[in-house]
Amino acid sequence: MRDAIDLSAAADEWMATKRADYFAAGTKVVWDVDVLGGEDVVRVYRVDDPEHPTIYRRGEVAEAEPAVPGWRMPVDELFD
Repeated sequence: MRDAIDLSAAADEWMATKRADYFAAGTKVVWDVDVLGGEDVVRVYRVDDPEHPTIYRRGEVAEAEPAVPGWRMPVDELFD
């Protein structure tokens, strides 16, 4: 179990570094769609608050403001 925890922490750190790279390059919003974690969630990170994602779950509608104004997607469509 310890190896899984260590791997998860390393993966989280790697993803945070990638998000920082994207934001530094001018990206406004980064979606993290968790298809392997079993949670079926979308975490939406924004450049103005990169440490606090908005979390969308099944039954909800995710958005990509301010990068794509008005665009929406039902979370269920990502996991079906």
